Amino acid sequence: MIIAIDGPAGAGKSTVCQLLARRLGYVYLDTGAMYRAVAWALEIAPGAPGKTAGALDDESAGKALERMELRFAIENDSLRIFYGQMPLCDELRGPGATEAASRLSRLPAVRQFLVAWQRRLAGQGGGIVAEGRDTATVVFPQAELKVFLTADLKTRAARRFEEYAAKGLEVSREQIERLIAERDRADSNRDHSPLRPAQGAFHLDTSGLCVEEVVERLAGKARNLA
Repeated sequence: MIIAIDGPAGAGKSTVCQLLARRLGYVYLDTGAMYRAVAWALEIAPGAPGKTAGALDDESAGKALERMELRFAIENDSLRIFYGQMPLCDELRGPGATEAASRLSRLPAVRQFLVAWQRRLAGQGGGIVAEGRDTATVVFPQAELKVFLTADLKTRAARRFEEYAAKGLEVSREQIERLIAERDRADSNRDHSPLRPAQGAFHLDTSGLCVEEVVERLAGKARNLA
């Protein structure tokens, strides 16, 4: 089964999807990390084309990705990301990669590059829990279970603040709330694959729910479809 979970930034998708995949014995496909990896490779890495050539448009980003040694793999039921021979992990967790991913994700070439990878990874077999912002609408429209997770802005900002604090990153709640609101506008209004609930998706507002409650509800949905 493919479970595709969409929703705005800070809705709790990553944590919920990791736990849901573990409970069901599925692979967790973190599409957000894939976008941050592309952003890091294009704009932040040493010698990144965005550093040397300036702002990338759709054509230049697409050409850079064709030449880039960026690859993705499923190992031990989890996503691994490599830049050449170097595994990427902490490089993808800062606000810089998140902000760059928000901008670059609007480029069709970037989305096409990653959609192809996501489908390739899912095609390796086994159950998949995939999360993102167009996972159910564009990447896996055939998913057996489609979910749209959301929460109010202040709840989402508080969650993201706690995540950054746990990683030792100093970002104010006000800055996080502003960045999330900007990301909401960008994701909802972009021309290519805008954020929206998929037809037939199960809507779940997580504002007043703990993680375990969300996971249990989604696991129940999945079991009823199995």
